Amino acid sequence: MKKIFFLSVFASLILFSACNKFLDRQPLDSLSSETFFQTEAEMELGLNGVYAASFWAFPNNMPLLWAIETTTDVALKRVGNAEDQIAAGDGGPFLINNSLTTTAWSQAYKLVTHSNMLLDGMQKGKTNASVAGYSRIRAEGLVLRAWAFYHLMGWFGDPIYFTKPLQPSEYETLSRTPIATVVADLIKDMDEAATLFDAASATPIIKYGRVNKGVALGLKAKLALMVKNYPLAATAAKAVIDAKQYGLNPNYNNMFLLAGQKANVNKELMFVQAYPTDVLDPQNWLAVITIPRQVGSSQSAHFPTQALIDMFEGKDGLRIDASNVYDPANPSKNRDNRLKWSIYMQGDTMLHNTSKTAALPYVNPKERTIFNIYSNTKFKWNWNTSKFDNVTGNIDWIGFLNSPWFAGATGSSGGVGYVWRKYVDPEQYSWETKTGYILMRYADILLTYAEAKIEMNEIDATVVDAINLVRARAEQPAIKAGSQAEMRQLIRRERGVEFAAEGLRLFDIRRWDITAKALTGPIVGVSLKQDDPAATPTFDNDNIPNYSSSTSKRLSTRAQTRVNSNVKYKLWPIPQGEIDKNKNIVQNPGWN
Repeated sequence: MKKIFFLSVFASLILFSACNKFLDRQPLDSLSSETFFQTEAEMELGLNGVYAASFWAFPNNMPLLWAIETTTDVALKRVGNAEDQIAAGDGGPFLINNSLTTTAWSQAYKLVTHSNMLLDGMQKGKTNASVAGYSRIRAEGLVLRAWAFYHLMGWFGDPIYFTKPLQPSEYETLSRTPIATVVADLIKDMDEAATLFDAASATPIIKYGRVNKGVALGLKAKLALMVKNYPLAATAAKAVIDAKQYGLNPNYNNMFLLAGQKANVNKELMFVQAYPTDVLDPQNWLAVITIPRQVGSSQSAHFPTQALIDMFEGKDGLRIDASNVYDPANPSKNRDNRLKWSIYMQGDTMLHNTSKTAALPYVNPKERTIFNIYSNTKFKWNWNTSKFDNVTGNIDWIGFLNSPWFAGATGSSGGVGYVWRKYVDPEQYSWETKTGYILMRYADILLTYAEAKIEMNEIDATVVDAINLVRARAEQPAIKAGSQAEMRQLIRRERGVEFAAEGLRLFDIRRWDITAKALTGPIVGVSLKQDDPAATPTFDNDNIPNYSSSTSKRLSTRAQTRVNSNVKYKLWPIPQGEIDKNKNIVQNPGWN
């Protein structure tokens, strides 16, 4: 792989260095689109800078979208962190200057600004570039700019919309543009990008970590879905399907391992936030932030929720409250395979790479541990004797609750009895992983198509086929067409389990208008006692679980209640600093 990120950072620093001012404005002394991008080589370098701006991260080397997943109902961040304060809503406090929301705003607008500079400046050097090169570079720039605006609209609502480099004085004249207007423009851009990719004779898969025609059409479908233009969303997604350039990787787990991403069997991965493998930095600490405390060198802070666990069906294809094979006393048994592929539960054998050198008997440099929360014992694989040892002192034990350390898998600031398996790659040292964070994959296209058709109540064989393709990989029973209400419930549950921890959940629950009830209620977790299991929850028509009948038997040490019933939580607040700099920007309702 070329040193895409390194070149991108170089280009970003030289061409696009920006001060922390409104919308990442361009400093007056930097090179501008008026004087650069006169050759195809300069355009390519500029495009690398745009990709650098699309590399979104949050502190502790975490992918930004992965951090945002903990602001939803499927994940938890350690108590007191910015993500936890957002998810808690009124119980946060979720303040206007929250660091996660301000980071999301600044990084997205940095991408907008860099994209605008490239797209505007390269027009002046068009005659100096090949048709294929110019077309491809412009197409990629259009897609990346639309990617930024798509997320800004999903997070904040009506964006500050501009498509040209601006003089400093122009920033103070901007106001918000309605989402419908912006989406209409961006859809035109995606149509142009698709045409330009064709003009460039670009292969459907350009490079690992780069956008292409399939991503343009996939993003078009997502934009259409955002404004409930279901016919257009279905048409755009179907165009990707009919192109037959992508398929599903038969091995779900491999998509979340570096080697599997590089192989990209059947080209399921369409767009990935890639990490360079030929330099040390940057690293992806996603894995190390999920390692439980009973494993060495851990920093557990990002956990699955009970609501997510209970979203996975039984092996018979039925939700757990209707399943004939689900057993509350053995909740990991007879479940949708994606549960064990995504999450470690009691009794699962975990493998983590926690050291660069062996530290026998338990580190070789991998650690093999049986996940245990029900006793003060760590079950550690002894690499000398090739058997598990029982080691006293388990921070993740439920009985450890009175200890000063409370950030474990069952702690008062930690998890509710579960930890992530997804993205844990035992072939890489956990503190230096280079696994890319998936931004778009073909399964999303299939389920986007199905959702759009269901919302139109056009439930035909193509809808059933799209859903069953995704379910078949997990060895879940094929579904049959049902009523619109039944299919809507199914597709929403399917998206929840297929894309857990992949950064899509916030947009999903906002699009379905279920954020308030999905994020309102006490946080509960596993059964307190293995031999006295909590009752199976009941569910409403939106798959929202109700634990009121079993709360006393469930872990509730976080003693935390999320309260997002206020309508203001439908959107994040615009960072106050931006409003202070430009009085034309109106704050989102309820945040003044």
